[in-house]
Amino acid sequence: KIIFENNFLHEKKSKKKNSAICAILPARNEEKFIGKTLESLINQKIGGLDIILINDNSSDKTVQLAKKIINKKNFKKFKILNGKSLPKGWSGKVWALKQGVDLANKKKYKYFLFLDSDIILKKKLITKVRNFMHQNNLTMVSLMAKLKCESFWEKLLIPSFIFFFQKIYPFSEVNNPKSNKAAAAGGFIFCKSNIFEKKNLYDSIKNKVIDDCNLARLVKQKGNIWLGLTDSVESQRSYKYLSEIWKMISRTAFEQLNYSIIKLSFSILGLFILYVSPILNTLLLDLTKHNFKVFANIITLLMMIFAIKPTIIFYKLNLSYCLSLPLSSIMYSMMTISSAFNYFFKNGNIWKGRKY
Repeated sequence: KIIFENNFLHEKKSKKKNSAICAILPARNEEKFIGKTLESLINQKIGGLDIILINDNSSDKTVQLAKKIINKKNFKKFKILNGKSLPKGWSGKVWALKQGVDLANKKKYKYFLFLDSDIILKKKLITKVRNFMHQNNLTMVSLMAKLKCESFWEKLLIPSFIFFFQKIYPFSEVNNPKSNKAAAAGGFIFCKSNIFEKKNLYDSIKNKVIDDCNLARLVKQKGNIWLGLTDSVESQRSYKYLSEIWKMISRTAFEQLNYSIIKLSFSILGLFILYVSPILNTLLLDLTKHNFKVFANIITLLMMIFAIKPTIIFYKLNLSYCLSLPLSSIMYSMMTISSAFNYFFKNGNIWKGRKY
């Protein structure tokens, strides 16, 4: 079941006007996006909101532009934490978030908001999420941001990225307290701060590139979590070129498979059987000799279209993109193979100037 929660968050007045929230934003060379992100965060107009920006060794104007927006908005509860050099054995974002939590824990907060520096929030979203968490007795709510889908490569690959994510982490299972399936979207994670009191959870996942889903796994051991897809959280980041999406996927793809060649082989085989072979068989089989096989493959194609159609509609694309799964499956298979190749033969995958 695909959950679009555009209408799921029913705003009610909170009993506590100032439930203190600390927003923690890791930023490494985000000068293109940090201004609008901070502006949308401050425009939430939440009492008791503090913001910690972790400057993860940026070499651009991230800090200067962040200060400019803060001064423009006259926002007082803002702290820039200049991150320390990345220690051996840590991934960059996890190290930045760990430092942010360590600083936040010195003051008493009720909630933490982990927000990527390219994210824009619609007004009153945080209030609605806080109320939704309280009403449903949740420990964490994560909202998958609506990614940009404007260039050719975005239209071809972004909807299928969301589709495949939900195949790996079905939202209904993630949101089911009885299931051990756990996942989150790192762009927006809102959680209770007390889960970090005894131990900073980021210490336990210090070498993980997929920080969000690994964090969700730890949090679900402490309480109920909820994950949904929304257009109330939007990413500013665009992927105009195939190489940009390629790097994004290859950074984490092989880690998702636990660095297993066996899992890689079965994944590639599965993608081919499910999404590529039906269209090949439909085109290549002789209808006069294999009418039943052709019919079975056409039914499979129709099921494929039916499955991805809600995601295509969510991104407001032409319905012809429902036929994109076979090609995008081939592309994602190649990206995953590339991720494994880099791991074994190039000492890791590169992201934001760091090799993992």
